[in-house]
Amino acid sequence: MHQLRRAVFSERLGWSVTVVNGLEIDQFDLPEAHYLVHYAADGRVNACTRLLPTTCPYLLADVFPELVDGEPPRAPDIWESTRFCADQATAPANIAAILMAGMLEFGLFTGLRGYVSVSDIRMEPIMRRAGWNPVRLGGTMETGTDTAAAEWLEVSLAYLGRVRERAGSAAPIIANLDEIDQGRIAA
Repeated sequence: MHQLRRAVFSERLGWSVTVVNGLEIDQFDLPEAHYLVHYAADGRVNACTRLLPTTCPYLLADVFPELVDGEPPRAPDIWESTRFCADQATAPANIAAILMAGMLEFGLFTGLRGYVSVSDIRMEPIMRRAGWNPVRLGGTMETGTDTAAAEWLEVSLAYLGRVRERAGSAAPIIANLDEIDQGRIAA
């Protein structure tokens, strides 16, 4: 997963990110983080996203708070999604919808109201095509490599149904949802 993040964010997008021993790792890869990971047929990671509670340090609040009109949220039922990426050569064409369906499953399972995200504005139409409706939390900012915005993504059964339909899957996306430690999430 961290190798894929290096390939996407450092090599392909040219972001100034920390790479250690070939792995892209940042200050938000915390013990509280959960990762959705998609595997190719050969067992290699070809897509992922990081999910992090807004009750601990997170990208929007601690690096990009100016992207929010008002204060960035800090609540146990609001998490952040960052480092959303895919290998363009090996990930399925509908990988955005697959990962987003996984995010919604996780959110519903853990009782989330929504996600916030900092992303390139080019992700917004991808979110809409996947069946989700991002709502901007403020203005945009030029980062040198893209135009960043903060979005709110509501977690609901209705969105899960729409996104699963776009992903082409009526079945759950997350194979091991029952293994999530609810006690650790609530902490």
